[in-house]
Amino acid sequence: MIKHTKTAGLIVFSFLSMTLSAQQEVQNSFYMFNSSILNPAYAGSRDALSVVVDARSQWTGWKGAPKTNSFIMHTPLMNESIGVGLNVVNDVIGPTNKTAIFGDFAYRIRLNKANDRLCFGVRAGADLIRNNLGSLAVNDATDPLVINNTNFNSNTFNTGAGVYYYGKRFFVGLTAPKVIPSKLSKDAAFAASTQVLHYYLISGYVFKLNSLWDLKPGCAIKYTQNAPLSIDANLSVLFNEKIWFGVMYRHGSAAGANIVYNFTKQLRVGYAYDYSINNMGKYSPSSHEVIIGFDFLSNQKALKSPRYF
Repeated sequence: MIKHTKTAGLIVFSFLSMTLSAQQEVQNSFYMFNSSILNPAYAGSRDALSVVVDARSQWTGWKGAPKTNSFIMHTPLMNESIGVGLNVVNDVIGPTNKTAIFGDFAYRIRLNKANDRLCFGVRAGADLIRNNLGSLAVNDATDPLVINNTNFNSNTFNTGAGVYYYGKRFFVGLTAPKVIPSKLSKDAAFAASTQVLHYYLISGYVFKLNSLWDLKPGCAIKYTQNAPLSIDANLSVLFNEKIWFGVMYRHGSAAGANIVYNFTKQLRVGYAYDYSINNMGKYSPSSHEVIIGFDFLSNQKALKSPRYF
């Protein structure tokens, strides 16, 4: 019975690993406003204690589709030469529930009087993975997966690194959020299922059009092992330092739009809508994401400069 259970589980888990490997790092439409979710070197870059809550529902209406909730906070320390942060991300895909808890540390080098900075960051933490294969709907009620409520779980340590260079109107970042190809399950039957490594190159620039309008083009290039190169292009406009309107295109995958409203210099709320243009669009084309950010400003200097990233 145990042998059959592992065999059935291996088939299901292998399928999930192949179809969802690109989802091992969460999909996020607000990385231009919240780079900390990918890059530990971003910690402290908002010159305040910054707290962000993000909720994403992907492929809405499709049972078992990814749902991601994240809580992120970071702050500068020691005369802003150090940044520290905490990332807690819960990602649910079908029978798999993964909670990632990571701490970030950034060393921030001030390059000039304009306060351009070159930052080097590392992160460390754990992925808590729960695979409840017994929750899968099957045609055969006598399937060992159902009878035994089979679960394949693991708690794995990982670490990541990144570089972040930014000024008032530009940024470029290179990051590998997780660099250890750890096992997704400690069970011997799942030895081939490992964390796929992801590498991101993200950049953006803000052009001042006039006294009311700013234009921000951006790009993200993602390299994933054994997968095609992924390219995101996005374009946003800012009106009166108050409200962002943006569009994005994810090559071969999705197109979308987003809006971010700065209620104050401290509080911002955003919504993003993605429309799948690949095969998933035939079944469940829509993805929705909401972000809320708050900066606990400690001095008037932080109040004077709008935050574009």
